[in-house]
Formats: sequence, C-alpha cells, structure tokens
Amino acid sequence: EATLGDFILLRSNGVPVYNFCVAIDDALMGVTTVARAEEHLTNTVRQVLVLEALGFKVPQYAHCSLILGEDRSKLSKRHGATSCNEFRKRGFLADAMIN
Repeated sequence: EATLGDFILLRSNGVPVYNFCVAIDDALMGVTTVARAEEHLTNTVRQVLVLEALGFKVPQYAHCSLILGEDRSKLSKRHGATSCNEFRKRGFLADAMIN
C-alpha cells in the first residue's frame, strides 16, 4: 500500500489514465503475455489490480533490464528508426522483413 497509494483511474476532465487504458486494452485484445522494461514494475501492480477488479484474466508479465542505445540513451521502439525503403536498399527481402 505504501508503494501504490490511492491511484487514480480518471483525470478530473474524465479522461482515463494510462494504467487503466492499457489494462483494459490488453484484456479486450486477449493479450496473454506482456514483455516490457523494468521501469514499468509499479505500473504492473496497478494494472493487475484493475484487471482483477473488473474480472479479467491477468496476463503473464516479463520485465527486462533497461536497454540502452549506442548513444547511451534509453532504447525505444523508434530509436534509430529506419524506413522500409532503406531496408530494401540495403538488400533485405520483403519476406524476411515480414517474418
């Protein structure tokens, strides 16, 4: 309880917060496994509480150590983003990219 406190689900303007939205979205999509960075450990507890309170099945969670890019900044899904056309120019086959 000291770690979580009394967390909110809706902002004062009625918009739901991230922890509520992502939990409901995962449940409605039937997500069974969630893998993400360790910085989301406290979010996981909140999301599990939301899912359990609403009677949804809780997925399995895996938390990975933070991965850094070559510039030592946090690696994100857009870090060093490359266009599909650039991969094609480098000789990657479309079937390999889809795989």
